[in-house]
Amino acid sequence: MIFKLALRNILNNGWRSLINVLILSIVLIIIIWMQATLHSWITQAEIQQGLWEYGEGILRARSYDPFDPLSFDESYAKIPAEYQAGIAAGDLIPILLSPATIYPQMRMQSAVLKGIPQKQDVVAFPSEKLYFKEGDLVPVLIGQVMAKSSRLEEGDIFTIRVREITGSFNAIDAVVKEVLQIPAPSADIGTIWMDYDLLQELRNAPDMASYFVMGNSRYFGKETQDFRFVDRNEYFADLYEMMDASSLQQTTIYSLLVFLAMLSIFDTQALAVFRRRKEIGTLSAMGLTKGKIIGLFTLEGVLYTFFAMLLTPILGFPLFWYFARFGFPVLEGFDAFGLPGFVEPIMYQYPLDEILVIFAAILVLTVFVSWLPARKISKLNPVDALRGKVD
Repeated sequence: MIFKLALRNILNNGWRSLINVLILSIVLIIIIWMQATLHSWITQAEIQQGLWEYGEGILRARSYDPFDPLSFDESYAKIPAEYQAGIAAGDLIPILLSPATIYPQMRMQSAVLKGIPQKQDVVAFPSEKLYFKEGDLVPVLIGQVMAKSSRLEEGDIFTIRVREITGSFNAIDAVVKEVLQIPAPSADIGTIWMDYDLLQELRNAPDMASYFVMGNSRYFGKETQDFRFVDRNEYFADLYEMMDASSLQQTTIYSLLVFLAMLSIFDTQALAVFRRRKEIGTLSAMGLTKGKIIGLFTLEGVLYTFFAMLLTPILGFPLFWYFARFGFPVLEGFDAFGLPGFVEPIMYQYPLDEILVIFAAILVLTVFVSWLPARKISKLNPVDALRGKVD
């Protein structure tokens, strides 16, 4: 009975009810879109970093600190005997890095050389393009951000100077084999990729590596004296910190939006209690307890949110479909900031579990906000309510 009465009252309110439902629905659409933006960005960044750099895990030389470029010259260690079988089977790919000075178009610029084996299928990097014959110019691959900063283009020839581990210097002439769109900033910014064996020769560092990328979980946690395992939490720590900061900002925006929506419901219910005081007296005279009458007004407020939740996927479908189909476009030059996940358009995914949690929280909040003005009914005298008297 109470449900039917609450539903009838909402329908009889006409455009007032429609405005409340539309406001709530718009708020929910904005919240879903923002939540999908954050979720899709983090998911895409993790996938891209995993495909291009992390693989299934990393075994990093203990002397290698990716946040200390000055230590790169010493960031290597001898390949342990227990890793040799994994390298031969293709389960591990060794990466050797070296600080270098490049001379593109009569200019001098610092860079980081990274050597990767030509034959590997652990990461998405097209290392087979690094193949060359004796006497040829050394082919190298760079990303679009590196190409912009160095002003290098496909086919350009430039000189690379590398320091050996013994302290002397080597120099080679290299040619840009291809400029790649690398979605992982750490594999692009300031980085030049070349053949692993050749970089070993240039550095005079046989059987040396800076880190290994794992193709499967076989070597999880298999540390040695010189190499340690880097798990996902450590590798993606910066990404997760950015996610936490963005989540805090989004929570603030969510709170403001929900506050405005709840204010609309509160005002509607407070006005309803005042305008319908004779109805309250009539219901009380008919035998409805004050608790049931309070429940009636509370249920009306909850139904506003319920109808808004039903309307949200209908009104928001064009927006949700567009960003799922075409993605969020990345502004020109935004990739130069080095933020993972912002090289390619962000293809939206809508996390159902997170959306349901948000809906449940808003529904609970609606119950409370609807109950606040309705609780005054408990203080009403039925006779005064029938006479239209209310404090």
